[in-house]
Formats: sequence, structure tokens, C-alpha cells
Amino acid sequence: MAVQSGLQTDAGAQRTKVVIRRAQKRKPTAQELANAFCFATRVFDDCDPTTRVRIEIRDRMVRTPDWRFYLIEGPGLGPDAREVVTPYSLEDVFAWLQDCPEQIERTTVEGG
Repeated sequence: MAVQSGLQTDAGAQRTKVVIRRAQKRKPTAQELANAFCFATRVFDDCDPTTRVRIEIRDRMVRTPDWRFYLIEGPGLGPDAREVVTPYSLEDVFAWLQDCPEQIERTTVEGG
């Protein structure tokens, strides 16, 4: 495998995928997440294979006041499903925004 410019190329399968490096892991406080600004939301459908029930899942990318980024993944299928919070670096945020851009809803801020 050759690694160039943050991309990882599998020569045998002729596939290229983005190598995501996670930011330093630090659990954000509930207060930090409450004050975080959601600037993009990924919306997609998922289907429970046993019941065939389709649900909409919303993952949110947020920025805290101290410029830390977190992906808050919406709860999946199942009664005990919870949101998962993952720290992201700025580089990872750009990679996330470029992955499946048709699923991304960007927040528009109007002021005046």
C-alpha cells in the first residue's frame, strides 16, 4: 500500500480511501456539547434487518467555543441505542464533509 497526501491507495483493488486520523481523545462535557455550534448534519436512512423498519439517522458535526470538533452520531437501531460522540481534527472535518456530500445539510447562519 502506498500512502500519499493523506490518501491510502490499494493498488490491487484500485481503490482509494481517505485515511482518517482521530484528534486527541478527550471526552467533552455535557456543557461543552450544549454550547457547541452544529454546522453540518448528515441525514440517511437505515433499515433494521430483522423487522425491515426504516428509520432516519442524523449525524451532527459540531464545534465547541474553544474550537474543538466532534461528530455526534445519531442513535442507531435498537432500544438501547445511544448517540456516540467522537472527537475530530479540522482535517478530519473536511474529509467528513467531502464523504457523501449529497447527504450533508449545512447550517446557514443569517445575521443582521
